[in-house]
Amino acid sequence: MTKSFLGHPFALRLVLCLLMLGVGPSSISWCQEGSSASGSTSAVIVRFQDDPPIVELPETVVPGRPNAFPANPLDANTLLTPNRFETDASQVGSSYTVIEESEIRQSRQSSVAEVLRGKLGLDVVRSGGPGGATSVFLRGANSQHTKVLLDGMPINDPSHPNRGFDFSSLTADNIQRIEVLRGPQSILYGSDAIGGVINIITRRGEGPATIRASGMGGSFGTARTSLNVSGGDQASYYSITGAYSHTDGISSASILTGNSEPDRHRNGSVSGRVGWNLSEDFNVDYVFRYIDRDVEIDSFDFTLGLIDDLVRANLSQQFMNRIQLRSLTLDGLIENKVGFSLTDYQRQDTATIFSFEASEFHGQSRQLDWQSNVTLTENQLVTVGVDYLHEIASSDLNPEQQQFNTGVYLQDQVVLTENWFAGFGFRWDSHSAAGNASTYRVSTRYLNPDTAREFHGSIGTGFRAPALAENFFAGGNPALLPEQSKGWDIGVQQSWLEGVIVLDATYFHNDFRNLIDFDFTTFTLQNIGRARAAGVEVTGTCLLTQQSTLSANYTCTDSKDLQFGGKLARRPHHKAGLTYHRHSADERTNLQATLLVVGERLDLPVRYGGTVLDNYLLLNLSGSYQLGPSWELFGRIDNVTNEQYIEALGFGTPGIAGYAGLNVIW
Repeated sequence: MTKSFLGHPFALRLVLCLLMLGVGPSSISWCQEGSSASGSTSAVIVRFQDDPPIVELPETVVPGRPNAFPANPLDANTLLTPNRFETDASQVGSSYTVIEESEIRQSRQSSVAEVLRGKLGLDVVRSGGPGGATSVFLRGANSQHTKVLLDGMPINDPSHPNRGFDFSSLTADNIQRIEVLRGPQSILYGSDAIGGVINIITRRGEGPATIRASGMGGSFGTARTSLNVSGGDQASYYSITGAYSHTDGISSASILTGNSEPDRHRNGSVSGRVGWNLSEDFNVDYVFRYIDRDVEIDSFDFTLGLIDDLVRANLSQQFMNRIQLRSLTLDGLIENKVGFSLTDYQRQDTATIFSFEASEFHGQSRQLDWQSNVTLTENQLVTVGVDYLHEIASSDLNPEQQQFNTGVYLQDQVVLTENWFAGFGFRWDSHSAAGNASTYRVSTRYLNPDTAREFHGSIGTGFRAPALAENFFAGGNPALLPEQSKGWDIGVQQSWLEGVIVLDATYFHNDFRNLIDFDFTTFTLQNIGRARAAGVEVTGTCLLTQQSTLSANYTCTDSKDLQFGGKLARRPHHKAGLTYHRHSADERTNLQATLLVVGERLDLPVRYGGTVLDNYLLLNLSGSYQLGPSWELFGRIDNVTNEQYIEALGFGTPGIAGYAGLNVIW
């Protein structure tokens, strides 16, 4: 049963206060358990002398949720990331993309980066073959401006030169959903959320105990196996997966410059979510992911560029885990969450070329956070929170350094009318090295039920505190200030034939200032960069038949380096994606074709050469066939047309490749 804060007996205290002030209500009555779209409600009604008869307002949806994840299974119509609690998707004004587990499974891709590739507003760039360093750019922002979360915990690497996240190690195992928020999101997520947020949500087990095993093999000497055990009921839940993959790979250095030695990649991981509902009002949830991998890489020669290296490799171990306690008080009107997250990175380069290069790195971040969601009325939910982040990093050439950040935020979610929702909030951060930063965000969404047309928009600011390496490692500058951004977007979504056709178009504009870049005048890092990115994002889906769906997206990004001139590197001006999916009437057969078109773009900023890379087109096919209740054959073909393309200058890219495997469920 959903209540408002004013519907709780606590409200009687307010009435007594009114009496003491001489207001003098003539009657107090209860409105008992009326039904609404959000569940049952109750409220205290105070009638004053000379008041006209009370006209009851129409029931509206509370900007919260009756069943919270992970204590309960995740609702397909709710989002977790926009407000850090379950929110009905129809109330979210931010621009977002949701990639469900079914979509991940249908793509048959084994890495998160390949699942993200081609999604609206995202540019994925991999240096070399499988296991090569992989960056993701959101709405024209730098790759380090993407805040990457695993179940709400920050997993950006504190030992990375700019605290970026390398997607090359992250597999798609045991993932229930990926939520992508575009635009500045620092109000809730603090530093790094300038371009947006990518939140990877671990699967929650439910139902009888189930074992899922998978095996796959294919091109480039690829072999992959995984085993998952999951289940759950009202008292507890679990989902634990172990996976191992190996590929001989391709040459990291491009074959176009005469390189041929393949670079091997090995990845082993264990991930899971376990939880207990100790009562209806108290939940304990624990998530973890451990990754151990090595990838062979090539080296740079000042004369020849990137060349084969027969002995060099990158070794890494990553451990990410979070425990969260969630409680409800005052009949569910107040929800409190307390969480502790720890991520640990160990990286080693086995054969650095230059004596001034570090070869071993260690980074660790610890975050303690508290959030309280208070239902003030049936139309208003207020969120207040505090988070404390402690970062540590060191290398074999740099002694251990550390820095701290404390953030406090306040957000208000309001139902203005039955079809109009809004949210606004403010955040203040204090960083031990970079000083203070303040951010805000306002968003809204309105639905016109007569035309099935929805309007959505947001405006907000973001910041990124300097990384430890930028502040304190060799060549760093402890006087650096936070990088800052301001971004806004406005869009319209139109639905036809009761959702058979849906089209959404959004215009966005982002301004970046105080960007950290190398200053050749002082030969140190300085806040000298300024940039702008604006453009249009269009996405559409069409249910062609009961068994087939067509979806498409197009992104036009006009970026500019305002400090040094030219466009921003690795952000194509035009990018488009097209996906066709079909399943048989009995759902035993699934087929999917995905087309990605990437336009011309710079490989490096103009000040460093600015080489233009040609456009390219990639066609991937995937499919599956259900042999029986417990057996499924699946396969995929990447780069069907054997496109010869360059993703990063000097690095190789794979040609046509095929893979096939078998899933078994007990």
